[in-house]
Amino acid sequence: MAAADIYRKTALGTAEISSRKLKLGPRVRTMLILIDGAQPEFMLREEAAKVGAPPEFLDELLRLRLVEKVGRAAAAAPAAAVAPGAPAPAKPAESGGEFERFRAAKDFMNVTIVDALGIKSFFFTLKLERAGTREDLRQLAQPYREAIAKAEGDDQAAVLAGRLAEMLR
Repeated sequence: MAAADIYRKTALGTAEISSRKLKLGPRVRTMLILIDGAQPEFMLREEAAKVGAPPEFLDELLRLRLVEKVGRAAAAAPAAAVAPGAPAPAKPAESGGEFERFRAAKDFMNVTIVDALGIKSFFFTLKLERAGTREDLRQLAQPYREAIAKAEGDDQAAVLAGRLAEMLR
């Protein structure tokens, strides 16, 4: 493992988020949810420290085959290396169409709020279901952060709200 390595959820990891068969610890489960195939390992480890996940969370997720290494973060290319007139490479948050970006953010909010609040998330998820645009989700971002903070603490709320903000850009 290296600081620039990038990991994504496997099919088993995606299934585990909805089924909870393996009974992962809550902080390890949070890290499984946060692994998205875009963030390098060093950023995941920073987020893990903030939410109180054990340092070996990634080893556990790899051992259980819930995540897999998909590559390394590319070093930023010098501006002169990009051909004139060529479009700049898309950032992960900018890839995909508007609907895909909306859907990913909405799914992220739903999974993380239900994970944090359980049955108490019912009224928030009703509001979330009425959201039809990323702007609607932006309007729910502060109540989302406050609900996570109340249930899980400010550090975890900051990490999840930060990831959500990236998705809503």
